[in-house]
Amino acid sequence: MTLLNIFSSPLMSGAQLFLLIVCILIGLGAGLSAMDARNTFNKKKKTEH
Repeated sequence: MTLLNIFSSPLMSGAQLFLLIVCILIGLGAGLSAMDARNTFNKKKKTEH
């Protein structure tokens, strides 16, 4: 519940917005990296067969 405490605390709205954007970008980056890695490994396996 730490993330909930961060967003419900009386911070400046700019700081909250910045944290939210950073969290979204990190999540998107991790998801895209995982998809890219999975596609790369699948292509290598298909070409070996």
